[in-house]
Amino acid sequence: MTIKFDFIDRKKELNHLEDEYRKNDFRFISIIGRRRVGKTRLIGEFLRSKEHCIYFIVPELNDRDVRLGLAQKLHEDIDLSFIGEPSWDDIFSNVFEQSMKKRIVLVLDEFQRFSQINTMVPSLLQKYIDLNAKDSKLFFIVSGSSIGMMHRLFDHASPLFGRRTSQINLQPFTFGDMRKWFPDSGIEHIIELYAVYGGTPKYLEDIEYPELFKNIEKIVEKTSILYTEPEILIKTEFRQSNTYFNILKHIAQGRTRSSEIADCSNIKTTSIDYFLNALMKDVDIVKKEVPITVQHPERSKKAVYSIKDNFFIFWFRFIYPHMSDIEIGHTEHVLDKMKENLNTYIGMAFEEIIKDCMVHWDQTESVPVPFPFEKIGRWWGPYREDGVKKVAEIDLVALNEQTKQILFIECKWKHVTQKKAEKILEKLKEKSKFVQWNDNKRREYFGIAAKKVEGKGELRKQGFVVLDLDDL
Repeated sequence: MTIKFDFIDRKKELNHLEDEYRKNDFRFISIIGRRRVGKTRLIGEFLRSKEHCIYFIVPELNDRDVRLGLAQKLHEDIDLSFIGEPSWDDIFSNVFEQSMKKRIVLVLDEFQRFSQINTMVPSLLQKYIDLNAKDSKLFFIVSGSSIGMMHRLFDHASPLFGRRTSQINLQPFTFGDMRKWFPDSGIEHIIELYAVYGGTPKYLEDIEYPELFKNIEKIVEKTSILYTEPEILIKTEFRQSNTYFNILKHIAQGRTRSSEIADCSNIKTTSIDYFLNALMKDVDIVKKEVPITVQHPERSKKAVYSIKDNFFIFWFRFIYPHMSDIEIGHTEHVLDKMKENLNTYIGMAFEEIIKDCMVHWDQTESVPVPFPFEKIGRWWGPYREDGVKKVAEIDLVALNEQTKQILFIECKWKHVTQKKAEKILEKLKEKSKFVQWNDNKRREYFGIAAKKVEGKGELRKQGFVVLDLDDL
């Protein structure tokens, strides 16, 4: 049984492109997003009904071959001819000249490659945009998967700074989008799939079987496109790929403070920020968090780092450390270890899923969230017990600075009896005392999220927020 997917969602991004296209004047749009996130598919859907379109992937070739390749595409697609070998000036001047007469769509995919091919291309584009934009009908799209390089091509030091008319930063799908991918699946199965695959469209398209573990068995096959996907991405983006592999492996294993990551990865503490910033800004795989109650997160020393993408977490936790076993065919041993720890792993993803759902729930009546919150996230902080320094953690804290309301939630990826839920909530109340936020002025609420909570109605009558899979 193979599950097939049509083009799914991206309605907001498609509508934006269509709205811009209808303006019928010069438009310059960048589409930036990680590999496999669906940039090319989005562009393809937009171009489907358009005339006078040129779609060109910038190849990793020399400058001359790229020019000749683009000139050939221009000739084939809009009948634009050149005498002899065209220069970049010839190409851009002719495209803009043609765009004075009719709406032309020009797409340059993997645009960041010009940083290696010819660094003068952005300056030449700036010249022709400044000369012609007022009278041109060119609809110009540049797209790229090297996120950091693409952003640098448009920063204040770049010739193209201020020339874009809009931008699309394409993100993986959220958990809320997953129902569109798997409309016939139960909510528990969708959570399991999202915990393993995340929301990257190309990864989701690799799902072939209704059973979760059968799909996982497919991932560890050496012929699978996902078996080496994170490795390829890191090696493509970074020269010191081994260093980045080490960092991601240790983050996936629970070393989350920069000093811990540096020690485990054998990197100087003065250098670790460089590598972490590259993983955050250049490939958008790592995120930085501080306790949700921190007032000035940019100055906080309590920051921790985590991997954003669920598939990358899964891969670095369960596949990368065991690639030697997989390579020599000992996959059964690796799969057995996965089975032992998979439920715990999904439980960690469940926290983020509840957070994502609550962001969409807070203004609705279908789920009893007691107040509209401004922020939601994790909290952790130190406390002392019998003279010993310890750290308290709370899975989710939602708060409203204006009304001084705060909600504490514990997440459990299991079935919970009413008696067990009450014990969890009592323990949560104890931990909440360590949270320093509007002390003596705040209104507190407590809640639990789980697979199934027995006595949910009774607990809600007592004033608790109770969420389970039925609410999702």
